[in-house]
Amino acid sequence: MGNVEENGEVSTTRDGECMMQQNNFAIFFAGDAYSTANKIMGRQSAGKAFMRGVARTWPSGVVDGVGSDAQAAAAMERQLRGDGFTGKLRWHPLSGWQGTASAGTLYYPAPPSSEFAAARNLVRPDAFSLMGVTHTLSSAVAMDQIANLVLPPFKPWDALICTSRAAHTLVSRLQAEVREWWTMQTGASRFVQVELPVIPLGVDAPLFAPDPALRSTARQRFGFREEECVFLFAGRLSFHAKANQAPLYQALEKVAQQVPVACVEAGVFPNEPVRRAFQAAQKLLAPSVRFIHVDGQDEPLYRSAWQGADVFVSISDNIQETFGLTPVEAMAAGLPVVVSDWNGYKDTVRDGVDGFRVPTILPPAGVGMEFAVRHALGVDTYDFYIGRASMATVADPTALAEALLTLALDGDRRRSMGAEAQKRVRDAYDWPVILHRYVTLADELGRIRSEAVGCAGEKWPTRADPFARFAHFSSQTMGGKWLVTLLPDARVRLRDLLSLPMVAYAFDARLLPKESPMLLLAELEKKPSQTVNELLVSAGLAAPAGVRALQWLWKFDLVRLRQPS
Repeated sequence: MGNVEENGEVSTTRDGECMMQQNNFAIFFAGDAYSTANKIMGRQSAGKAFMRGVARTWPSGVVDGVGSDAQAAAAMERQLRGDGFTGKLRWHPLSGWQGTASAGTLYYPAPPSSEFAAARNLVRPDAFSLMGVTHTLSSAVAMDQIANLVLPPFKPWDALICTSRAAHTLVSRLQAEVREWWTMQTGASRFVQVELPVIPLGVDAPLFAPDPALRSTARQRFGFREEECVFLFAGRLSFHAKANQAPLYQALEKVAQQVPVACVEAGVFPNEPVRRAFQAAQKLLAPSVRFIHVDGQDEPLYRSAWQGADVFVSISDNIQETFGLTPVEAMAAGLPVVVSDWNGYKDTVRDGVDGFRVPTILPPAGVGMEFAVRHALGVDTYDFYIGRASMATVADPTALAEALLTLALDGDRRRSMGAEAQKRVRDAYDWPVILHRYVTLADELGRIRSEAVGCAGEKWPTRADPFARFAHFSSQTMGGKWLVTLLPDARVRLRDLLSLPMVAYAFDARLLPKESPMLLLAELEKKPSQTVNELLVSAGLAAPAGVRALQWLWKFDLVRLRQPS
């Protein structure tokens, strides 16, 4: 696939074309964001594909990972190796930031974390940039995250990647309204403007590439007849949170009056009642259509369904959809697509070229305000909120049936549209192409960051040092000139105390090294009475950890501290 050169660049070849790319950002790794093992949703599917794309783009290069512990490091390396990565994973602990600063930008698999930004700012605001990405935008959490990007602790060299023009419009409008609201309520006039580039999600194009031999095997496996047009839907099988399939079933029944039709639904039902709801709708609305369910967690069977289909269809009608990954995967598989003219589908599917986009119609503004308020107050769950909005969203039934029938009747058009779709994905949506755009964005954030002048560490008011925030809780605060005195048998009693979980649970290599109490006692045995500052210096302990160790010794009556007279 490519070769790593001494400067860390990778030459990636695709159909005779060469792209020079260099990984200039670290990746925050949390397993849930990059795996579909526990949950199959768009965010997890995109994250899993992202990691595979990293392995393809820099197969033997250096990848910087950031995370909370060694377990996360091992999981990231295991996943990269499983995707064919043979290079080096350079791991950096979350608390230090030194490795992140050397990379320059930290990729976060969601909107940028305010906690990460504030923790960075404690050290130095221009130490690195945060680069996050949109997924669903309809949840309360997502709305709050987007709104908070106009305020500290974020900086102009941070970015939220909008995966579609629809996402960019929502983010821009919401942030404008938030700025206006703060201005009206408090007179605020200074806000943060993070970068908001539009960069789509990617797909692993080679993984979905059509194979004539596999297609023949798949059609035999599922019993598809030569004259039968096979429509495929892939994704979450949830009528309230993804796409209500009832209008699709009605349209397929119309098509089935002229052409034999099979419909494959590949995915996972959230529960048995939902499965039964799908089956009841199929039986009543599309009795002439042959339905086949493929378990989305059965990877070989799932891939086989993609190979055997003729047309992909996804009539999403849900506000939780922001990009829509499965139509792009279908295009990579050389399938023509029929989708709703909705959110990210507007960007990815060229109407009349790669397939058809079916017009959608929403009620006018004001009709849904009650939905939002009921959800905000906890009267309705999030599922009911998005489900009620879905039921008021129309995909033109006539246009849908016409699009499906057109492709069902015309095999040549299916093939020509599928070829155009596959070429579009390889040129614009393959992960190496997308990651190259991430690299360019990270470079631009670095340029903006370099223009910052005089950046000093900043406070984090809501997450202050507890010994500062709660100083008034205590009687006194220990000072550097206080005198420390060694008490009898301290070393012997220390050994006993260290055996007790109740006493020893807080030791940590960075925060409270287990050897530090002994170092302090050893210095006090040489000179039984010293000031706090003298003792810390003679023991060679850094002030924060050393002071914590000294307080620990005092807490358990191994030393005594008193103010100088």
